[in-house]
Amino acid sequence: MTLASATRDAQSATTGAARALPRAAVERLLRDVQADLADYAELQELLEQQFASALRHDAQAMESVAAGIVAVVDRIDARRQFRYGLLTRLQGGGVPTVPALVALWPAAQRAGVQALWDQLEQAVHDCKARNLRNARLLTEQHVLLTRVLHGTEDPLYADA
Repeated sequence: MTLASATRDAQSATTGAARALPRAAVERLLRDVQADLADYAELQELLEQQFASALRHDAQAMESVAAGIVAVVDRIDARRQFRYGLLTRLQGGGVPTVPALVALWPAAQRAGVQALWDQLEQAVHDCKARNLRNARLLTEQHVLLTRVLHGTEDPLYADA
């Protein structure tokens, strides 16, 4: 779903069953989801660069990539915090979630916006998996380097 079609849907959604939803707030929400999708695509690439740098043991590249990751995550988190506040105001109680807000929209608009949200959730899961993979690699490298520098502390192989 494109931002333009989602925005048209949001404008349509402000009538009928979802009349209580302010159009500007819904449009902001959709713009933020689109921005998150773009940032998650960038984060995926940065996580791939981090993995490649870790494989090469390139500390300088790792430092540069880490700075990029922090910047992207900060942008994503700022939108998440704003979205949480917006959802809290729009839903007026209960646990604020995008699916709960989407459920207020007429069925014709609901499917497109839900698909957009599903894309974002998939991007989040993908980045989490890449981040976990990278963390495992870095942890393994750290353990190996510690063993090389300080020897093993495994008492099973200690001198008798």
